[in-house]
Amino acid sequence: MHISSKEIFDLKIAPLLIGSTSTDTINIFSKTSFNYFYNLSNTMGLKERQVASIIGFKDEFFVETVINQVIEENNFNNKFYCKKVTANKTSGIKGRSVKVGDKNIDLTFGGDCVVFCKQNNRDIPILIIECKEYIDMIRLKELIGESKIIKDIVSNSTVNFPKIQFWVFAEVLELTEGWAYLFNNSDLKHLIDNVFVVRLGKRKDKTNNPQKDILFHFRDEVKFFLKSYENQSDK
Repeated sequence: MHISSKEIFDLKIAPLLIGSTSTDTINIFSKTSFNYFYNLSNTMGLKERQVASIIGFKDEFFVETVINQVIEENNFNNKFYCKKVTANKTSGIKGRSVKVGDKNIDLTFGGDCVVFCKQNNRDIPILIIECKEYIDMIRLKELIGESKIIKDIVSNSTVNFPKIQFWVFAEVLELTEGWAYLFNNSDLKHLIDNVFVVRLGKRKDKTNNPQKDILFHFRDEVKFFLKSYENQSDK
């Protein structure tokens, strides 16, 4: 019987990464270098392609886990939930339709993690998070373009959607020093609301752990965003 890489991750690796609280989960994840996953996968006798797939699952799993723990820890369960949304021709964010001009457009974009707000018998997408192994100039352009599409279609439509936040959770930043400075100190990323780069160095650095302070900053930003959104929607 063939077991997929996703099934292996969910059954054997995911339980090792979940703490009883968001703090515990961050403390666990902050000790997981790329080599951690390589070594773990080798003990299971996995092939190189399976190992690459498993490594690709870890960030979106961490992000979704921490967001759901934040929701639980702050008693937001009756207001918010988080899930992965796959984009294709028939799905996307619950296949929602918005009206742009005189045309109805189905929202067929997705996100590695999408946070929904339960409001007036509707589930409204309020935060989309993309997980990236790295950000270089090509991926930066793709992300800005994706964010622009999301915000133009949703926030400027005639449907009463909120202004959706678009965040990026990335392993490393692979830009030249000059471009990295501009990225962090100019409006190049103005269409991306928040960027979290969690590891120092480059992709080739297999022993670098995620930076714990960045992971906690991500957790706290999620908490602040949800609390702010709850306060606004209650007015």
